[in-house]
Amino acid sequence: MMSSSVTAPPWRQGLSLLALLGALGWLLLGSADGSVVQAGIVVVLCIGLWATGWLPQWLTALIFFTLCTVAKVAPASTAFAGFESAATWLVFSGMVIGAAINHTGLGERVAARIGPHLASGYPQAVVGIGLLGLIASFFMPSAMGRIVLLVPILLTLVDRFGYAPGDPGRIGILLSGIMSSFLPTFTILPANVPNNVLMGASEAVLGYSPSYGEYLLLHFPVLGLLKWALIMALILWQFRAAPPSPFTAEAPSRLGRGGNLMGVLLGFAVLMWMTDAWHGISPAWIGMLVALACLFPGSGLLPARPLQQMNLEPFIYVAGIVSLGALAHQSGLGEAIAGRLLDVLPLSPQSTAGNFTWLAVIATVLGMLVTLPGVPAVMTPLAPQLADVTGWAPSAVVMSQVIGFSTVVFPYQSPPLIIGLLTSGVTIRQAMRITLPLALITIVLLWPLDFVWWRWLGMI
Repeated sequence: MMSSSVTAPPWRQGLSLLALLGALGWLLLGSADGSVVQAGIVVVLCIGLWATGWLPQWLTALIFFTLCTVAKVAPASTAFAGFESAATWLVFSGMVIGAAINHTGLGERVAARIGPHLASGYPQAVVGIGLLGLIASFFMPSAMGRIVLLVPILLTLVDRFGYAPGDPGRIGILLSGIMSSFLPTFTILPANVPNNVLMGASEAVLGYSPSYGEYLLLHFPVLGLLKWALIMALILWQFRAAPPSPFTAEAPSRLGRGGNLMGVLLGFAVLMWMTDAWHGISPAWIGMLVALACLFPGSGLLPARPLQQMNLEPFIYVAGIVSLGALAHQSGLGEAIAGRLLDVLPLSPQSTAGNFTWLAVIATVLGMLVTLPGVPAVMTPLAPQLADVTGWAPSAVVMSQVIGFSTVVFPYQSPPLIIGLLTSGVTIRQAMRITLPLALITIVLLWPLDFVWWRWLGMI
């Protein structure tokens, strides 16, 4: 979706401009400063632009900041709250870490090491690549960074395996790596943008920020590990292929000082992320410590002037999404929307299973409308009101969003997934052969299992 606006027809950009000018005129000539109506105009405009992808995601974020400031919709502390959020800086640190892994040759060494072990058969290659993508999610906190790093490795591997473009084996292996490094990682706190937006919005609205271990225990067993197994089964069923050709590669060269240092830094980061419940340091600031080490002159972990070579669009995008959530909450817009929802949704303290299902359905449908990072930005401000109606703790209401935004129906819902498909040559239609049946199986099978898991943990 981030790149969709580049090739969008001019009429879409024209309509976007008209909508922007109309919203600006209404804000400047309309109701009093800081009113719910003004906040609603800004929120609806930006969510609409993010949902359609008619403008780049980062440009919509800049439009949000500008409208809030020029029309005095919110004070600067609210309009730019995203830049104070740990979620935004976790995205930035993930981008730096990913660039350093590329620069030091750590990624290339991985390809040379794992290739010979995956060439024994097609199922072994699919599952092995999928496992690599899943494991990488614990090391690299940026989904965009994982995709950018993993796809070149995968393209090298499928070429060495003898799978030509269009071959089912090539598609299967590429989808295995891309989807394994993305779809199950909604259950690993720093591994995806929606997770990070959820953390930032929850911190801003409720003063509650889940720990790494708490988040992992609640979501990973069912929505992470079991879903990953389903992805592997669906790929092997939908894209059947002959065994790969024997893998031939030169012996991997020894890592230099930079590669060894990067390995040590990654080990430190993972250890600190997994023990944040003990030391209390946010995953974002752990990532920033590693990022600063990578950026420090003379470290050899990045090229000279590294920020000029990085794509900072996701950083601005997440800051805008988090700020939008803060605006919806502090303007009272969230409470207004909650009042409407509570009138029509069959939520009650006596219907725990019903509450679980409806909250998951709302988040799933919302993810198709506003893309995945927009779900926590819209739903988290409603958490206090939903907690009152359901009888759940606000933290449980917030965590229920993960069930919904981890149920990806269409690839367009996520920029990293779309970028992975575009850079690998896999079509959206081919990807939907996995996402559509996976979403159906998730709703029918994994949601009930997850409900039982939550009950066993005492979460609801």
